[in-house]
Amino acid sequence: MPAEGKKIKKRSTFMEVRYFGFIIALAIILIFLGLDAGTSIFDNMEVRILDVHFRYKDLFQAEEVEEGVKVVQQNPNISQDILIVGIDFRTLTRFGRWPFPRYTHADLINTFTRIQDQNARENSVFLDIFFNEPSDTAVNDGILVESIEQNNRVFLETLLDEVPPPPEKEQAFMRRHQGLVSSFGEITHVEGPWEELTPFYGLQPPLKPYAEAAVGYGHANYIKDVDEVYRRQPLVAKYSEKIGEFPFRTLTTDTELDRDKYERLAWVDKSGKEHSIPYPLTNAILDNLLRQLENSAPVKNIDTDNDGEADDSYFVVHKYRDHFLPAITLSLALNYFNKSLSDIEVVLGEHIRIPEPQYYDTQNGVWNPYQIQTAPPEYDDEGNMVAEEKTKIIEEIKIPIDVDGDMLINFMGPPSFSSPGERQTFPVRSYSGYASNPPGPDPNVWPRTRALDNKIIMVGSFTRGMAADHKPTPYGLMYGVEVHANALNTIMMNNFLHYAAYWVNLAILVGLVLVIAIFSSRLSTAWAFITTLVLILALFITSSIVFDREAYILNFTQPALASLFAFFSIVVYREMTESKDKRRIRSMFGTYVSPQVVDQILDNPPELGGVDKDMTVFFSDIRGFTTLSESMSPQELVQILNRYLTAMTDIVLKYDGTLDKYEGDAIMCFWGAPLPQEDHALRACKCAVEQLEALKTLNDEFPDEYQMDIGIGVNSGRMTVGNMGSMQRMDYTLIGDNVNLGARLEGTNKQYMTRIIISEHTYGQVKDNVVVRELDNIRVKGKNKPVLIYELIDIKDSAPE
Repeated sequence: MPAEGKKIKKRSTFMEVRYFGFIIALAIILIFLGLDAGTSIFDNMEVRILDVHFRYKDLFQAEEVEEGVKVVQQNPNISQDILIVGIDFRTLTRFGRWPFPRYTHADLINTFTRIQDQNARENSVFLDIFFNEPSDTAVNDGILVESIEQNNRVFLETLLDEVPPPPEKEQAFMRRHQGLVSSFGEITHVEGPWEELTPFYGLQPPLKPYAEAAVGYGHANYIKDVDEVYRRQPLVAKYSEKIGEFPFRTLTTDTELDRDKYERLAWVDKSGKEHSIPYPLTNAILDNLLRQLENSAPVKNIDTDNDGEADDSYFVVHKYRDHFLPAITLSLALNYFNKSLSDIEVVLGEHIRIPEPQYYDTQNGVWNPYQIQTAPPEYDDEGNMVAEEKTKIIEEIKIPIDVDGDMLINFMGPPSFSSPGERQTFPVRSYSGYASNPPGPDPNVWPRTRALDNKIIMVGSFTRGMAADHKPTPYGLMYGVEVHANALNTIMMNNFLHYAAYWVNLAILVGLVLVIAIFSSRLSTAWAFITTLVLILALFITSSIVFDREAYILNFTQPALASLFAFFSIVVYREMTESKDKRRIRSMFGTYVSPQVVDQILDNPPELGGVDKDMTVFFSDIRGFTTLSESMSPQELVQILNRYLTAMTDIVLKYDGTLDKYEGDAIMCFWGAPLPQEDHALRACKCAVEQLEALKTLNDEFPDEYQMDIGIGVNSGRMTVGNMGSMQRMDYTLIGDNVNLGARLEGTNKQYMTRIIISEHTYGQVKDNVVVRELDNIRVKGKNKPVLIYELIDIKDSAPE
């Protein structure tokens, strides 16, 4: 048998792909956890997946009852008390170019105010319109301010800027802001790392008369994610009022700050980034701060005598007093719940808690505990109610916020249209429908109601090109007032998006990657890939369903990408290692087993170390070969011998035998290894009979002086098979008493004048399929019990193929 040119090293069990695949999976899990902790890669991708989840949400369930007519069931997660009054194309057609004269807004507000049944009034009116510059006509400002005062339910918005206003306007803007605070207050109790909250240094509040007339306010700022899409609103924003600056050298451990008024110290580095200074001050903090200033802070130079040279220089420390402003949506929600800013609890990184929210019963004029519908009423075919709606009382509302005070908005659907019959996530009515025919001051001619009982009316731009208030959202471009409506609805319906706990995402990551590792290391590449895709798809569908039904956000990108990396890594490792194994096996077995057997060996690699197996060994030899070879030239001898060995070997391989070796004219082969063969004895017998037939054909082709005859010995039993030899050269071969018996049987043919002898052990396995003649009992060297031998004559026609 051909041997390996070097020692064959068996790979340790640990390095086999089915076991080492888990090490690869564990490494990928750790790598992805590190990427998640140290970068924002997955966060940036996850927001895109979040948009996909939003788009899969069902807004309406519609049933077409006749051509062009549908019965639509409103999403129960959308509050019926939110109404958008849009300044749409119809409004611009009616009133002309934007901005309208401010008395037009007064007509709108008076329409809401002037109804006879004041218990059927709206809850609030939010004007998503800025009034931070005076009108061209002062009287128009006066008319609008008066209407706001008479309505007594108008909320106005302010804007926060990253940069401070010009010094000449700073005090005026602060006085305007104080006008808002005096009517509605500001957030005065904030827990958590409030010093690190992103600061705003400028305000753009409405004009002071408007600020004093409004019943409430809130900022209208939104936060863009890295992809420039708006998905969250800072419900708590920090305006940092600068109240002084001084040299660092004046700081001591005795420097006092009024922490009850949220005073803090900060310094600014050369890139303009602000850094808060820990408080209370200690010598260690001051020493560390000095090192930071020397390394990163600019120096302020003072030229007191204007001679062009610095008379003093120092590092500047700024002193701020922080003010915490609510988002306009939070202010509207608190007003709806009959709560004030002083009632809420703010814990940055955790929640905003609104205790015991209430709901105004317009029919009875009383405040009741706030409750949300959990199941709509049911009606029969005739319109009769057969089951009342189900509700639950909300004892408190906990709004989840991050450390920046941001709430993730649970968008309810795609952008709405103002035209009747068009898609509307929230009900939208045209501004012109209310402002075109305002009632006069005489209460006797006022309508009884406007069917706006306890509604929050949100007035804003609802036509393209009117104002820069078209924001990209998960559902595409959406008008700012509808973004406000979605944020407000999230609070009112207590329908917050919650991120899964860290351990939940970790369990998904670990479980999915390990499952992928199992399949990738045990299945074919194609099936492993299909399984990986199916599992990733299952994770996506599951996360979408959980998002839609439970408002629960599971990480998808991290476990999905980790699964793909695990699959490809394990497949690559398997191909690298198995390809080497396959080359080794092909090199070892390719020359002495059939290609079909090699393929089977590659699919199920055998144990190449010494193992005991039930097998059949086959020996053959040419009779009188020495005499025959003396009558030939060396070239003729080689040619004749090669033709003979080729013909005999082809038959061995035909019956999936394993060619062990050639010894001159002798052939040794066996069945039952490296792959198990239940019919190994029958295969050997068929091979022996067919070789005699092939030899007859060869003899017919050879001249008389080259005629050959052979003897064959076949034995079955327990034998030891494996790689055997020296450190430099090894063969895959057999040893054992049963091998020796097979060799002896081949030589015994001379004594009994036969051509094929099989032992009783072989005969016992093939007796129903062969024709034999019993010969004798022979005694094997080293054995006391004799062995019965048979001459194999032929294979029965009934023998299995």
